[in-house]
Amino acid sequence: MSPPDLMEQAHHVDLAVHPIAPSLARRLVERVLAKWDMRELEIIATLVMTELVTNAVNEMGGDMSAFTHEGETSANRRCIRAGIYRARDAVVIEVWDASCTPPRLTSASVDDEGGRGLRIIDEVADAWGYRWVAPGGKVVWARLRIDS
Repeated sequence: MSPPDLMEQAHHVDLAVHPIAPSLARRLVERVLAKWDMRELEIIATLVMTELVTNAVNEMGGDMSAFTHEGETSANRRCIRAGIYRARDAVVIEVWDASCTPPRLTSASVDDEGGRGLRIIDEVADAWGYRWVAPGGKVVWARLRIDS
């Protein structure tokens, strides 16, 4: 049996830089993992997607605390792309944003409200990293091993 065609196994969504973006990206993960009959990865995969999308929203100037109740900021006109695909023995989650600032692990204190996202991903993912893309910006990815 040949490996699955990655083009048929890839799914993505373009999202506005907005506080609701992580929720919409989680729905993508839930829907795709159900389709692939891989619900055992759902908790970890949705956590990873949430952290990556939240980081992208914050990086693009859409700091969640900066939004009014109606969500009106100039950040609404910008987008990020969230995706999930299968790669042999793994599921890969990717998030693109237009920022040229590389992601970095930080140490958050007990009182900090943020700064733990990549630490969480570093703990639960098999691997993670980023790459620069030709149109601009970067893709931050996390690889989640599929237990056989």
